[in-house]
Amino acid sequence: MVIELNSQAQKIIQIVRNWGPVGGMESYVWHISHELAKKNCSVTVICEQSHKVPDHQNIKVIEIGQLKQKPRWLMYRRFAKKVDAVIQTLGAQNYVIHSHERSISHDITTFHSMPFASIKDKAWWKRISIRAWSYLRMEAQELGIEAKTGSLKNLKIIPVSSVIAKAIQKYYPQIQPNIQTPITPGVIQNPKRLNKSVPHDGGTIGFIGKEWARKGFEQFIKIALQLHASRPNLKLLVLGPEKNQVMHLCANYHGQISFLGWQASANHYQELDLLIHPASSEAYGMVITEAMASHVPVLVSSACGAASDVSSQHGSVLDLNDSLDSWVNQANNWLDHASDVPGYERPWSQVADEYLDQYQLIAKSK
Repeated sequence: MVIELNSQAQKIIQIVRNWGPVGGMESYVWHISHELAKKNCSVTVICEQSHKVPDHQNIKVIEIGQLKQKPRWLMYRRFAKKVDAVIQTLGAQNYVIHSHERSISHDITTFHSMPFASIKDKAWWKRISIRAWSYLRMEAQELGIEAKTGSLKNLKIIPVSSVIAKAIQKYYPQIQPNIQTPITPGVIQNPKRLNKSVPHDGGTIGFIGKEWARKGFEQFIKIALQLHASRPNLKLLVLGPEKNQVMHLCANYHGQISFLGWQASANHYQELDLLIHPASSEAYGMVITEAMASHVPVLVSSACGAASDVSSQHGSVLDLNDSLDSWVNQANNWLDHASDVPGYERPWSQVADEYLDQYQLIAKSK
């Protein structure tokens, strides 16, 4: 389907440091840019470096060159200034400018992570540094807050989850009028879970997450310990942490655990009967929707941004303060009904359409 917009709205700049499907945020930008290109939009990507993935003919990539990576705060400032110089050369008025980084000139920005301003909740000595000051200033600039006057620019702020939206509202209440409805990531179709019943004494539960502490590996093992008492043939599939990093947490677990290290998870969903993701903080959590798309039920914490996409058909959402018994009971329930879980669908073309609605409004106001 080709959506015809006026010529101004069809010319879009996407700002991202790394261009290509090489990470969560980068893949988000890559997918929507290609869907926009298919819809007859002219997309110019301004990045630090491109990973040379073949692109659609309607996509033009401008590399500013790799910058010195440390200190990180200074690298981000340099990136913003170099990108802005390119935009001024191209003519900002000729484009709808969509940022995914800490930028200077943009019409719309997508927030993929929790705001840095959460540092305000930490001890005062952690806030007194040029690093913290610089990150806070760049974040405020990205949100359209003028440094000198505190006045707001007329720009649109798109969080990728309601969890991020609430955090932005908490730390920057003055920008509430500019925060739009979250636009959650799309999901591609991976191999589906094998269509099989789960034996009452077994099943395979999975944990996926490189940052294993934040993503709840300790809670995962506690759940597994109780499940194993009634399911002696239970299998655990762990992607992310290396065995030596977490074995101290597994000392009392005597069932089968497969530690696969950090690798692409796409080909492993079909092996799972349940994904458990009890993260204490998770801006979104793509593994959750990827698992659901593969017909795998999920059991996740309410701290996950993707929790709002988990329907009663696809899994359960619990609070981390809920009892361990509640988590175990829900896990047992989904293992018993794993074969009844439908697939989850959110094509990237739909995500692009939601952005096109925003671009049209911006173009009319320029």
